[in-house]
Amino acid sequence: MIAFDVVAALIAGLIGAVAMTAMMQAAGAMGMTRMPAMTLIQGTMVTGDEKKAKRIGLMTHVFMMGMAVFGLGYAALFVVFDDASLATGALIGVGHGIVAGIVMAMMGAMHPRMVAPSDRDGDIVTSKEGEIRIIEPGLFAKNYGPMTPIGLIVGHVVYGLVVALIYGQLT
Repeated sequence: MIAFDVVAALIAGLIGAVAMTAMMQAAGAMGMTRMPAMTLIQGTMVTGDEKKAKRIGLMTHVFMMGMAVFGLGYAALFVVFDDASLATGALIGVGHGIVAGIVMAMMGAMHPRMVAPSDRDGDIVTSKEGEIRIIEPGLFAKNYGPMTPIGLIVGHVVYGLVVALIYGQLT
């Protein structure tokens, strides 16, 4: 029987968030997606200043969401399923990715600095009057390029795999 371990969940969530964020950065650097960094997307919900947004986004994306919310959530699911295997982590990651992809479609209505795409070949991130503006992602972030929906799911599967691996080793 798998026990719930807060420290193991936080460590696994942090490592999973770092792995997923690195994968997302690499995909962008290789031209597989035009999606802005999630740290920028999350940070610009609070401020239009790019430097501040990146710092705030790092705290919310990696530490608050990746480490705490989802690290603890995945651990709770491992306990419910009594299984912290890679397969379970990957399956939870698929479900997480699907939910995230649907939420992306609603982001434009909630995010104060997102704008509707007017030109799909234009810049995704722009600055207007000193404030960052980001093109809204659309369903599964399809507005950021044709590979982005697949990458969104794969990124969450990677997160699930890493969290399962680390949590399983620590408990």
